[in-house]
Amino acid sequence: MKNYKTIIAIFVFAATLLSAASCTNDYFNQERYEEIIESTFPVSNVDKYHDWNLMQSMYVSADLTASGSDPYCVDVFDKSPKTGGATKVASGTISGKGVFKFTMPIDKVPTQLYAIAYNQNECVVDGMMPVTSNSITVKSVAGKLYSLPSYPNISNAEYTYLFEETFPQCGDFDFNDVVMGVSMEKNPKAINGVANYLDVTIRLRAVGASQPIAACMHLNGITADDVEPEFSMPQKEWDFYRYAIDFLVDPEGKLQEARGGDVRIDLFNDAHFAMSGGALDETGTMVPRVYMNTKTDTIAKDWITMSEKVSTYRITFTNEGAYNDFTFADLDIFVISSYNASYYEIHTSPFFGKRVVKDYPATIYGYPWALVVPDGNFKYPVEGVPIGRYSTDLSYYEGAYQRGQYSFGAWARNHSNKDAQVWYHYPAKNLVYE
Repeated sequence: MKNYKTIIAIFVFAATLLSAASCTNDYFNQERYEEIIESTFPVSNVDKYHDWNLMQSMYVSADLTASGSDPYCVDVFDKSPKTGGATKVASGTISGKGVFKFTMPIDKVPTQLYAIAYNQNECVVDGMMPVTSNSITVKSVAGKLYSLPSYPNISNAEYTYLFEETFPQCGDFDFNDVVMGVSMEKNPKAINGVANYLDVTIRLRAVGASQPIAACMHLNGITADDVEPEFSMPQKEWDFYRYAIDFLVDPEGKLQEARGGDVRIDLFNDAHFAMSGGALDETGTMVPRVYMNTKTDTIAKDWITMSEKVSTYRITFTNEGAYNDFTFADLDIFVISSYNASYYEIHTSPFFGKRVVKDYPATIYGYPWALVVPDGNFKYPVEGVPIGRYSTDLSYYEGAYQRGQYSFGAWARNHSNKDAQVWYHYPAKNLVYE
């Protein structure tokens, strides 16, 4: 659903493209385009330095030399895993000394984290460690051993990826056209004795799009030299549709090359087909374009409630350094939509404007068509409700996340506002999908 202001802007945007296309020296009027997006984005006076990032980089500095030169897995948790309910926030492999990265929500500033260093034979570190300047130091003591870990109810950190299908046009900015929960788990050779595995699990939670939408996974900075050429799928709950975006095909277990040389995996080429489990209409040839898990009203018949679909991609790393340093900040999951006979990639921060599969003509910085929220169960807006709204004319906050200084609008206007960085914890009742 689009409001009146947005509909008018779409017509103006189309006219801008047509007039630009008729000029021999100016195919696209970038300045006019930016003016249109600024006038239709639901928040006025957006912070021009905004990066739309809710993650911070953290580091593990490990010194296990007192325990010899064998490789150890180092796992880091948000709290003690011994009582259950802990979340694993980092994992890496260390032989002797080493440093590796991980990410945490930007609004979480831990003073200590729980670390375990172990392999198949022994555990050499097990306890709470202080966090200083976004870094945790893990150090073993000669002769000091602990029981091998076997802790209940451990979960991996999960983030929610949210997309607007309308790029490069303005939209309703409800960020529910494709919603995916994404978690990563590292299963290192030091534990399994075989190889360094990375499992990326994707929960397709909702599809609020009105057209075919494809999705891809780009491993930023990872090339064919860093990984085995094939991947496996321990869990697979969706398939490719033969009549959808035709330049994306089922990779059938083979990693693909992105523009620029990194590796990528095409996830699906039709979100409706993937979410519905391959449902077709009565003709057996068309995919029903209905809202899936974005509406709850009982009047319109353009929506259905679906079970989430889950698939896991297992990638085998041959480069241990690349394996250790790969984090959520390097995971570029994006969607592809069509407009004006072109296909456009819609990326999250910091990959705005990236061309992974194909080139496309329009780019704009400063406004998001995709977000990553550090909460796998984030409550996304219902259909047609913007994630946040603020107008300088009215001077109050609206939308699905509208709680004053803790709102999306406040964060959009000032990305360094510490209060506003927690906006995703405060949904407005009846304006989010539950």
